[in-house]
Amino acid sequence: MRYWLSIFLLSSIVGGAQVKEARLAALGQSYLLPENEPFRDSLAEIFADSLWDFISVSQNYGATLKSVRNLSVQLPEDQKFALYTWAVPKASGEFSFHGFLWSPDWKDNPRLVLKDVGTADAPYRWLKGGEFVGGICYDIRTTRYRGEKHYTLLTFRPGRTVNTKFIDAIELGSKSAKVHFGSRIFNIRYNGDERYQRRPYRIQFRYNSSLTAAVRWDKKHRGFICDHLAPSQEGLEERWFAYGPDFSYDRIYWSNGKWQLDEAYPLVQNLEVAPTNNNVPTTLDPRK
Repeated sequence: MRYWLSIFLLSSIVGGAQVKEARLAALGQSYLLPENEPFRDSLAEIFADSLWDFISVSQNYGATLKSVRNLSVQLPEDQKFALYTWAVPKASGEFSFHGFLWSPDWKDNPRLVLKDVGTADAPYRWLKGGEFVGGICYDIRTTRYRGEKHYTLLTFRPGRTVNTKFIDAIELGSKSAKVHFGSRIFNIRYNGDERYQRRPYRIQFRYNSSLTAAVRWDKKHRGFICDHLAPSQEGLEERWFAYGPDFSYDRIYWSNGKWQLDEAYPLVQNLEVAPTNNNVPTTLDPRK
C-alpha cells in the first residue's frame, strides 16, 4: 500500500498540468477501494489536486470526464460554467463533499474551490465565497425571466441514516467573488412536511438512506417531478429517517420568475426514482 501511495504522490507531482482523464479515473477509484481505506484521505487529496491541475488547462473546459466514475461534471445549456462535485466516504458511514466551479467569463479568477457548509439552516443560507451546501450535482436547468437567466441545480447528499436532495441555485456574477449558491427564485413555503419559516434560498427533501426518491426534471410535464415524502407511520413526523415515497407526486414548475409548487400532481405513468444522469457516482458505499 505504501508503494502505491508513493506512486500516486509522485505521479501527481510530476504530471502537473499534463493530467489526463485516464489518470483521473484511476485516482478517483483509488480512494474508494477497500484495501486503500487506511490511505483514503491522502488519496482523495491527490485526486482533488490532480483534478485542479486538469481544470487549470483552458483547453479542458467543457470536458465531462465520463470515465471518472466518482465525479459529476455538469454544465448548463449555455456552458457559462462547469460544476465539479464528488464525495469521499468516511469510516463513520458519512461523507465529505467537495467541489470546484469554473467560469471562463469571471474577471478575477476563473476557478473556485467550493467548501461544504453542511446542512444546518440550509434552506435559509445565501452562500458566497465558495461556500455551498455540499452534495453531488446531477442536473442543471436554465430558466429565463425578463431577459435574465437563472440556473437551478439538482443535488444529492447521501448520509448514513438520512439522504437529502436539494433543488438549489447558482447566481453566477461577473467574477468569482460575487458568485452565490442559493437564490430567491423559490416561491415555496412547504413541500411535504418540510415547512419553511420564510421564503427559502433552496428547498430540500429528506428521507431514509435505504430508500430512493425522485427529484428530477421531466420535459413532458414541464417541471421537476418529486416523490411526495411521508413518514412510515403516525407519530414520526419530521423524523426524517422514517420518511419515504408515498406513491404520489408533486410538481415544481417555473412561472413569473419563480419556482412554484403543484401539490398532488397527477401522473399517468410512473417515473424512475434513481437519478438518470450517468455522472452520478454509484460506488460511494464507505463499507466497501
